[in-house]
Amino acid sequence: MILVFFGQDFDIFGETIEEIVHSYKYDYHDADVVSRLRNQITEVLKENDSELTSIMVLLAENQFYPKLWGETWRSFLQRVLAALQ
Repeated sequence: MILVFFGQDFDIFGETIEEIVHSYKYDYHDADVVSRLRNQITEVLKENDSELTSIMVLLAENQFYPKLWGETWRSFLQRVLAALQ
């Protein structure tokens, strides 16, 4: 999700985190896919900030930086998780 929906062409999907997550849910309207993403985010949020950052930096492959959105990895994931509900 991060590389496609929040990558360099994010504006195709929306302007805010919530709009982009809505686009993701629309494109992947399968409840199982969304449920798995919620579970993955919930699990990674259990990590301490250092581990969370390490995991997310690897997953983002230097193509997404939450700081550019005014967020930390934790706050970004919390907003994504809230928008997925």
